[in-house]
Formats: sequence, C-alpha cells, structure tokens
Amino acid sequence: MAEQFDLPLGGRSETTGHVELFRSYGRFETYFEDAVRMRVVTYCDSPEFILELFDRVESLEQLEVVVGDVADYRERLIDKPELADRLEQLKRDDKLVIYLCETKEVHSKLYLIEYSAESDDSDGSDETDASQQTFEWTDSDSTASGGGTDIDESEDAAETETVRPATAIVGSPNLSSNAWTRQANTGVVFETATDTSLWGELVDFYEEHRSYNNDGPFLDDLTERLERTSDDRAEVVSLYTEGKVKTRDEVGELHGRLDERIESEVDEVDLVLGDETELSEGAEEKVDEQQHESDDGVSEGSAEDLDPGEESETRINLSLLGHSEDAIEALSRMTDYDASLSGDSLTTTPQAVQQYKRDVYEVPTMRVQRAQTGDNAPVEFGRALSFHTDGRVYRVGQPLPDDPDVVDTALSDLEGYFETVDKYGNCNDEDAVKAHMTEALLWMFWAPFANRDAAFYDQYGIDLDKALPNLYIYGESDAGKGTFAQFVLSMISGGRVVNPVDADEVGKRKVRGMRSANTAFPVVVDDITKDTVNRLDTFRNYWGNWTPEASFPLFAFISNDKRPDEWFRNRSKILHFNVNFDTSYKGEAEVNRLIEQDNPLFLWFTHEMLTRELTLSNDDDALRTARAVMLEFYEYAGRDVPEWFPRRPAEQEHDAGRDRWFDLLKREDITTEDQGDRLRVSFPEEMSTDTYTYARDPPTVARVERRGRDLLIKSPAEFLDWLGEPPAGAELDGRVSEETGAETSESESSGGVIGRVRGLFS
Repeated sequence: MAEQFDLPLGGRSETTGHVELFRSYGRFETYFEDAVRMRVVTYCDSPEFILELFDRVESLEQLEVVVGDVADYRERLIDKPELADRLEQLKRDDKLVIYLCETKEVHSKLYLIEYSAESDDSDGSDETDASQQTFEWTDSDSTASGGGTDIDESEDAAETETVRPATAIVGSPNLSSNAWTRQANTGVVFETATDTSLWGELVDFYEEHRSYNNDGPFLDDLTERLERTSDDRAEVVSLYTEGKVKTRDEVGELHGRLDERIESEVDEVDLVLGDETELSEGAEEKVDEQQHESDDGVSEGSAEDLDPGEESETRINLSLLGHSEDAIEALSRMTDYDASLSGDSLTTTPQAVQQYKRDVYEVPTMRVQRAQTGDNAPVEFGRALSFHTDGRVYRVGQPLPDDPDVVDTALSDLEGYFETVDKYGNCNDEDAVKAHMTEALLWMFWAPFANRDAAFYDQYGIDLDKALPNLYIYGESDAGKGTFAQFVLSMISGGRVVNPVDADEVGKRKVRGMRSANTAFPVVVDDITKDTVNRLDTFRNYWGNWTPEASFPLFAFISNDKRPDEWFRNRSKILHFNVNFDTSYKGEAEVNRLIEQDNPLFLWFTHEMLTRELTLSNDDDALRTARAVMLEFYEYAGRDVPEWFPRRPAEQEHDAGRDRWFDLLKREDITTEDQGDRLRVSFPEEMSTDTYTYARDPPTVARVERRGRDLLIKSPAEFLDWLGEPPAGAELDGRVSEETGAETSESESSGGVIGRVRGLFS
C-alpha cells in the first residue's frame, strides 16, 4: 500500500505536492529538521512538548502556535513554575508566541515551515489535518499575495525579503507526540518557497485561524507582572502558576470540614446584642428544671452553664487520611491549643479551633452555610450566616421587628456616627465625606455575603476578581479611618471584634493563606502603605481557585496614601475620607460611646440579604442590593433618607478627582485639543509633575496615558461620561471661542452637558 502519492500541480516548478500517510511521529517530525521558523495551527498540544521541540530542533528561531482547544490553557502550567518560566523567557526573546482561540473551538491542523535560505533540501516532515482545502495560483505571482505576512511591511521591504524554501502541511496530526502508537495520520504536503502565491494563500489561511484569538498572546499577563514589579522573578512566576484551577486547596478543605463538623456537633445560638444570653430550646427546658430544683434547695448553677451552646467539652474528630504531609503539617499548629494529632486523626474542641484561627489568621470564622444533596449535585447556599466565636456557633440574622420605631432608633444611632463629621470634622464637603463613609459601611455589611454572589456570578462566567471588589480607604492621618474600622467591625460582630489587622503582618503569603481560612469575615488592614498594596499580586487572580464549597474573605485596606496602581483599582472600591477631625476629649468620648452602643442593623440586614434571590443587574454596582436593603429600612421606619446617603456608588456621586478636572479645565494655561478619536490635554512646564495626579483621577476605562507634559485620553466617550454634570459654580463656557461656542450651543441641545464639556477640547 502506498504511503504517499504525488499531486499534479500547475504553476512554478519549485512547488511540488503529495499526500502522505504518517505511520509514526518520527516520520512526521522529519519535516521539522533544519526549520528556522514554524507557524502552526493545532487542536491540542502541551507546553512541555513545545519546549522539547526547541531542544530537538536546534535551528528553530521562531515558533507561533494557534491552539484550537478552548479549555483553559493556563491549567497546564499549574504547579509548574519552571515550565512557565521557560515559556515566558522564550516569549520575551521573540522566539515563541502562543495564541488561544477563546471563543471558537478550532480543529484545523496547519503547519507552515520555513528553512534556512542556504538549505539545499526541505525534506522535513510535519503534522497535518484531514480537512481539505483547494488553493489556486498562477505563474505570474512571484511573491506571496495579499496578507501573506503577519507583520505590516512596505513594498520595498517585501521585495528584498529573503526567499526561503518552505513546506506546508494540511492534515490530521496535532502538535503532540501523544497517541501515535494507536494512530496513523494523513497530510497534504506542499514543498515550495516563501515567494510563491501558494505560500501567500497558506499564510492568509493561517492568519484567518489566528484571528480567533481575542486576548493577545498567551503569557502576556505574566510578562506584564514581571515588568511592573521589582519582586524576585521566581516568586512572581510561582504565584502565577497557582492558576485558575477550580480545585479547592487541601488546608482550606480541612478547615471547611472542621467548621462543618463543629456546626453539626454544637447547638447554634442566636446572636443577640448586649449581655443577654439567648438560650437554645433544650437549654430553656433545663433552666426551668434547674429553677424548680433550686427552689427545693437541691441545685445551684447558672443558665450559661447548662446551655448546650457552650459545649466546652465537645470533642471534634477529623480524619486526615489521604491528605498530604504539607496539609497535615499546617493543621499540626493546632496542637499548640487544645488539640491532639495522632496518626491520621485530629481531635480538638470548638474553642481550640476558634482560638487557632484567631491567632493564625487574625479573623474569626463567619460563613454562609451550604447544603449539597448529592456527590454531583451543585452546592446550594443556605439562609443562615454562622459566626464562630466564644466557643459557640452563633446564628446571625433577625427579621425586622414589628415596631418600626425600633428600626428608626437604630438608623438614628447610625446617622449619629456620620454626623460627627459635622460636629468635629474640617472638610470642604461634609455630604461627600458622609457619603463615602456610608459607602464603606455598606461594603462592610455586604462583604460576608460575597461568596454567595461569587457562586451566582460564576455560573455566568463573570470575572469574580472585578465583580467582587476589595475596599481601599485613604485620607489624612486624622481622617477617622481607624475609628471607622472599629465602629463597623463592632457592628458586624456584635462587639466581639473591634481591632483591625496590623499592616506589618500582611504580605502575599498572608493573603494567599487567608483563602484557606474558610471565613468570609472581612479582613480590615489598618495603616498600610500604597506600595505594600501594589506588591500584593495575589489580588490579580485572588478568586482564581475558588469553588462554591470555599469561603474567601474580602479585604479592606486603610491607608494615608492616595490611590494604588491601576491593576488594583480595577479590582477595588476606592473611597476617600477627605476630612480632618479635631482632637478633643469630647469628640473622642462621643465616638467611643457610639462604638460601644449596640445596634441591630446588621442582624436585620443579614436576614434581608439571605432571603433575597440574586439577579443580574444592568450595571456593575456590587452594592446594589446592600443599598436597596438599607433604603427599605428607612421606608419601613418612616424615616427620611439623608441627602448624603449614596443611592449610587459614592465614588461616582462624590468624586474629588472629577471636581479637580473641572478646575483644571478652567485654567488659562491649560491647552486642550479634540483629535477625534482621542483628547489631548497639555500642561505648562510648572505643572509637569501634576500630570501623575490627573492621570489617576479618571476611571481606567477612560484610558488616560501620560506623554511628557501631555495627557492623551484614548476613550473620550468614557472620559466625558465620567465628567458628567459640572459642579455648582463651574463656569466652563468662558474657555470657548465664539465660533466654538456656537458649535457647543448646537451640541448642547442634543448632547447636553457632555456637548458643552467637549467644546473645551477644540
């Protein structure tokens, strides 16, 4: 049986073709010998095989691969930092480019192989696809036609480009040596040169496949990380290879099983405020019995001693069979508390687990309970928020009381805290400060439910790192940021947590470890620097290995520094406490009283959040539901909503950066220009350093780029939408000439204030 036969081809004599049956990978790879450049379309491959190809084909200078399998290619680098490091270095050296087809599954196989111009033969062999394609060309074509190159070049450059012998293969083999012992593959092999029209048609065919790539070359994000950080390369690559694999880490899984075991063994107790102890039903019966015996002089003891919620002697056993030594070693730290590790079993108490977590992770366990009806059934989020502390498991959440006046009092007490801005604060806009503070409180109330939102968003493929923002609060040293943290932490914990986490303890290892803590209690970090936040690369892909069984905490960073780098701002809510509080004993005493005051708002808020069905909104406001719940509390209480309450994100409603830009545009020494697809703002020499501040003010979607003393705004529509309505007293029309003013007036009728603002860029 013939393993190949010739194809009769018209055209130039240096082009020949044949159909070949490849019985082995060794025969197929002979076409790679002496190759200097290869462009490949393949359905599947492996990163390891690509590296081996560079090792085996010493002459290979450039390799482009279009991978048609839409599965997450990055998963193939998980826990393989050395592999990722070598691939990125090849990419950086312009030797390797991998393109992924994110939106279309491509089963084509195409190999374009170029050899050195000094090579006498091109008897290599290459992998091919079983699909059929007909190409036509004529003798008159002496160079590749049309778009037969992937770099734009001038005609003169094309004429002087070195002509190389080349082989093209269209057929069935993938760029992989796997399965060849069980497979035979067929390919159509064209042996030609790079100046023929056939080659040009094939290059166009390749580029058509490459157009299915939307996100740019694979590993671009890793290259960007390496270029933007001064951290050790090995550490950055190691962090990157944690990847987006949807598998739960072992330590997190063990912590989750411990928490579930505690919840099943210990009777839950309703979280109540104040000194009152809420007893479970069984305890109430025992209290009645004890009281009767006490009347007869038989027994003495407290109600709390009989409450099953105390469970100080409850022992929890957890099997560690099948888990890695590293995971078991991580849990062995629990033996410093009331726990013992024997063989493949851990024995401990609820109190010991809680103390261990508070010491190691610095936050308690708080999580929405889950339910799973079967091994393959999806995880369902329940209607209860559990809070593990005091050796107990508290149920957090209460329905609104029957008496609206109780709600009115709670709201009044909350407003009392924000009104300290009016009494003791020095600022330009009290309402803006109170709106930002309220927004921060809404975020803190919402944060424990972020994992429930994550499960909902994940089923729609929404980017969790951007849909579930962390919080960054900045302001002067006396802006009340730390006091606010104490106030809101006390509210969501019933007074059991007051102090934030020390910034000195927070690094990338700490952030990564928090994902294993199995808690959704927000991690509030006080007095952190912007530079430290910028180094926390883990937040680029914080939710990458999250699964519905896990509970990841969100972070709230409090800093004296202005906004951090763009990549972090894209994943965070940035709020500004633009106020300076007077230092007075009277003000301090009032704030301390408000912090210590019991306020049940979070208990009612929890009940409302967990009894609502999640829906997709028409915007990206992560706190949409949270602000709706609070507004409904005002309606129920019959209380007027304060004017400063943020009905939309406070950073949009009260944006100091936007006001700063309006002030900038009024200056006579600022030059503006509308260039159609972009806007240009030119600063005088004495303001050259101010360009950094103004470049950071607009949202990242405006795409503001610094060019010397100029700012280029590459997305004018988004920038002008951000500017919106000029603030009161902003006289912009004076900057516009009579001719421009006429155009602006005309656009004002159709485009409103946006047309007026755009008139400045004329």
